[in-house]
Amino acid sequence: MTRRVFGGLVVAVLIGGTAAAATWGGEDPPEDGGGIPAEQLTAMFQTYGDTSGTWLGADRTASVKLPDGRILWLFSDTFLGKPGADGSRPRTSGLINSSAIVQTGAELGPLRYGGTSAAPTSLVPVGKDADFAWVGDAVVTGESVQVLVNRYKRSGAGPLDHRLTGTTLATFGLPDLTTGPVRNLPLGTRISWGSEVMPDGEFTYVYGTEVTSDMKFAHVARVRGTDLNQTWEFWTGAGWTAAEDKSARLISGVGTNYGMRKVGDRYVLVTHENNLTFSSEFVAYTAESPTGPFGGPHYLFTAPEVADGHIVYDADLHPDLARPGRLLVSYNVNNLDEAVTYGDASIYRPRFFEIGWPLDGSSDEGPDVPEGLAATPDGAGVASLAWQPVDGDDITYRIYRRDISDGQTHFVRLVETPGGATSFRTDFLVNGHDYEFAVTAVDDDGESALSAPSTMRATVPPPSAPAAPQVQTLPDGRVTVRWESIAFVQLFKIFHRDTTNGQDKAVSAGTYPGKSATIGPLSSGHEYEITLVAVGGGGDSEPSAPARVTAIVAKPPAPGQPSAEARSDGSIRIAWPQVAPGLSYQVFRRDLTDGGDYGPPGIADGTTFDTGRLVHGHEYEFTVAAVNSGGVGERSPSVRATADLAAPDEAPTRLKADPDAGQVELTWRTTGSDWYWVFRRDLTAGEREFTREEIAVEGTKATVHGLVDGHQYEFTVAAFSDGGVGPQSKAVKATIPSALPTGLSARSDGPGAVIVTWKETRPGTLYRIQVRDATAGEQWQTDPYPVNGDRFDKTMLTGGHRYEFRIQLADGTTSDAAGVMVK
Repeated sequence: MTRRVFGGLVVAVLIGGTAAAATWGGEDPPEDGGGIPAEQLTAMFQTYGDTSGTWLGADRTASVKLPDGRILWLFSDTFLGKPGADGSRPRTSGLINSSAIVQTGAELGPLRYGGTSAAPTSLVPVGKDADFAWVGDAVVTGESVQVLVNRYKRSGAGPLDHRLTGTTLATFGLPDLTTGPVRNLPLGTRISWGSEVMPDGEFTYVYGTEVTSDMKFAHVARVRGTDLNQTWEFWTGAGWTAAEDKSARLISGVGTNYGMRKVGDRYVLVTHENNLTFSSEFVAYTAESPTGPFGGPHYLFTAPEVADGHIVYDADLHPDLARPGRLLVSYNVNNLDEAVTYGDASIYRPRFFEIGWPLDGSSDEGPDVPEGLAATPDGAGVASLAWQPVDGDDITYRIYRRDISDGQTHFVRLVETPGGATSFRTDFLVNGHDYEFAVTAVDDDGESALSAPSTMRATVPPPSAPAAPQVQTLPDGRVTVRWESIAFVQLFKIFHRDTTNGQDKAVSAGTYPGKSATIGPLSSGHEYEITLVAVGGGGDSEPSAPARVTAIVAKPPAPGQPSAEARSDGSIRIAWPQVAPGLSYQVFRRDLTDGGDYGPPGIADGTTFDTGRLVHGHEYEFTVAAVNSGGVGERSPSVRATADLAAPDEAPTRLKADPDAGQVELTWRTTGSDWYWVFRRDLTAGEREFTREEIAVEGTKATVHGLVDGHQYEFTVAAFSDGGVGPQSKAVKATIPSALPTGLSARSDGPGAVIVTWKETRPGTLYRIQVRDATAGEQWQTDPYPVNGDRFDKTMLTGGHRYEFRIQLADGTTSDAAGVMVK
């Protein structure tokens, strides 16, 4: 039976961040190395589920001993929350696909998961190619724990409709189990690896399960050492290879998870009996090597929960907690009727049993082996068996069967005949399959060996069409479908057709075991036809007569009191308790500071909503309403919060300054902010403090104008927001180039005339020429007419006098003087 929560997937519920500890009660805590009775472990998890407030129940139940003696418990599908007052599992219970608990001494610590307490997620994240992931086994290597995780994608609407998409290796650092790398391994989708991880000598062996339509098979791979990141090798039946597609089947009838350990000088494989569907038995097989061949089965334990209508599945060995001379085994319990599992939260929790090992051998004084077994087809998928009686008192007989066509490797025990009868009719056969039957005799001294087998090919017609199902609407738009059992049928397909929409073809709602299933949600107010198809050993039946039902979806109730958290980016996060699984929500807000009313709502699929940046310092009011196909429900109580945008906390980097005539172009690397202030100071002018520019800059580039030629400046930049100004960048310096020309010279080529020339540094500049008669002791006089270019002519000067000339710019700066004696 595949592991699955038959109640369907539900979204996370608000839970507390710390779980209450569960202990051994009045018992002394176990010594390091194990020694805990099975019934105490079962009670421990029952108590934890009732009192922790977080972990309500789970399956898988793998354990790994950590180097410091703690025990790491790993779970797959995990229901969250706490039971109702009547012991039921609330319909609002959240579900995540993986979780962990650390046991220290006699206590179970807080539940470990991903996400937050308000929005918990699976411990190991799901990859893009998967809808959910289930944990396998784990191993300690170096300073970390490596956990194998199988990824799955839904292939239909039913609980059995999913397919393997790959295997992931998740790493957690020790001792705090900090989250490490999560790596998809280069493995295929035929085998779900991680059913068991067994270090043994120089290798670590990894066992996996191959699932076919009717059978499950064990496989084994290995790595050298304990690091599962190393190269994997796969057992071919004759040796080891790096090619996974050459991996050989070891044994049939294993569960999705099973236990494998070396006990003494032999290897013991413990599994739920999967050669039969919905078996109550747990069995062991033994071998002299990790690869088999395996002898058995040895029947260990009959789960009592099956007699109450539940199913059991998976088996895990816990050698680090086992008492000496015993195998300690856990298994999982569920029910195919979700009303049962929701009605009693204690069902979906692990159970433990223990058994002395090695088992006592059968007595050599047991009865003789039965002879003359003959198996013949007896119509409708039944085999009729008969054999010769065995001498002795109080003899009974046990019937064994093997499906040759499915590749079943070992006989599986069916029943024990009452009253010494020497004939039996066995059913649940598959059309066209070849079967092998055998019989043993049993008395007070023991059980004989298997008889010589008898082989038979089954002829099985398709089952009869089921009767029209009974249907019952639920207020969330789902429909519970119930049907009568049919001989030799264990699976049923459900189809629905929307007659309101005029749908022509029925749509599959999944494949289900048992006698009931809940499908949907369906569209509110729409009428549907619901039909059944029985799946038997001879194939699918004809569809049942349809049952008509109109889906009803009541508007959801108002969510509980939401909370509001102002965030540093100026947004506000709203969170609220989940109303029911699978709902969406509308989030309404209004700006109280502006006196606005509620606007169009935001939409949330979960139980949190981020507003995006709001107006800094404004107070807002929020309310939430749940939505389903029946409409929008009543709004929750309101909650208020004030948007508080924090000032940027990062200084810009890589500030560069490119000076030009009277200006500087600045560039810098963004901090993620949109707006920046530029600060400057004139070092040449002796300024000590930076002055902020009047206009802010958007982006990472700015041009600062109005700078003095020849002056050296220092610049910094800081990001800002409504919440304030962030730290300034490191300062950069830049010197503005001067426009004064160079190479000033004067010459007198004729009486009373002088020609002044220079070399321009900034073409296009206007110059004022200053002149004085040095011989006469005159002061500088400025020529009234500005000039451009690189020449100035002056006439009507006094011959024999020395004249000096210099150039003045618009900002008042002057060049050095050049003198000449006038002819």
